[in-house]
Amino acid sequence: MNICIIGQYPPKLGGVATYMKNLEDELQAMGHNVYVLTYKQDCDFKDNVFCANTVNIPVLRGVSFIISAYFKLREIIKKYDIDVIHANYLIPPGIIASLIHKKDIKIVMTAHGSDINILPENKIIRPILKHTLKCVDEVYFVSEKLQQKALAMNIEGLAEKSKVTPNTVNINKFKPIDENTKTLNEKYQMPVVVFIGNLVKQKGLKYLLKAKKLSKTTYTLLIYGDGILKDELKNYIKENKIQNTYLMGKTDTPEIIIPQSDIMVLPSVSEGASLVALEAMSCAKPLIATDTGNITTTIKNNHDGIIVPTCNPQKLADAIDELIEDEDKRIKIGENARKTVIENYSKMQIPYANKEQ
Repeated sequence: MNICIIGQYPPKLGGVATYMKNLEDELQAMGHNVYVLTYKQDCDFKDNVFCANTVNIPVLRGVSFIISAYFKLREIIKKYDIDVIHANYLIPPGIIASLIHKKDIKIVMTAHGSDINILPENKIIRPILKHTLKCVDEVYFVSEKLQQKALAMNIEGLAEKSKVTPNTVNINKFKPIDENTKTLNEKYQMPVVVFIGNLVKQKGLKYLLKAKKLSKTTYTLLIYGDGILKDELKNYIKENKIQNTYLMGKTDTPEIIIPQSDIMVLPSVSEGASLVALEAMSCAKPLIATDTGNITTTIKNNHDGIIVPTCNPQKLADAIDELIEDEDKRIKIGENARKTVIENYSKMQIPYANKEQ
């Protein structure tokens, strides 16, 4: 088949961009021709990747992407005889896909998180979102919780065309390393706790920093990522004199950083289905995550990860302290986490590309 996937794409960071790349790789490995339509970025792309021009102004950026990407998509359809359009994130990629009305082209969308957790709360966006979901042929949700939230919007026909397709991770890329090769421990001379993600409110980083201050153990906290809260977090660390805590900037090599950590943390207030959680588990690292998104369906508490309440820095601090002090528990949870990922999250589900269909 000839397939066009729409959405964020590396080098842009984040779960959707990672998913898009994994999706492209999986589809190509199955023998399909894949074309990518994404936002314009300052880099050179392969011949199968097309960029839509945007105006870099809030609100206008989304509108300009919809207009530009729609016309670019029509060109791709005509030139490459597209069979399937797969939008990743409902707005704006889903809107663009839903504007295509051709009987011989299948339109599918994947909802990843805030497009269901947050967007429906906006009275202007909600009807657009409902219309988009109504127009497509199939809708995939990366967690059951997201699916249930969408179904609660009472969109006619949505239940019949929706499926849960959990996120997956490349277990050969994200894998454990020899403890003797860990350079971060050598550099900081103490246990290393790592967060990787966008520096935005939903990630709960203020609670992580409060937990660092409350912790009774000594460890280095490394925060990898970029976003609108960067300066605010930097000032918070300085003003509160939070020791051994560093903003490392964004990384495009999490597969190198994660295996070198002792503990991974995901303090999110709101989450869809975290890819970095699976990446941490695949690397056999003990993950401490808040009870949000699909965490409770992914992790069995105290078996292959630790689950703490959202917005609770004391509980987060206690969980970190416990793992810092108990190396055997860290190792055992990490080993169990790797097994969980191999068994349940190592094979991507793409219903329309299933060879049996």
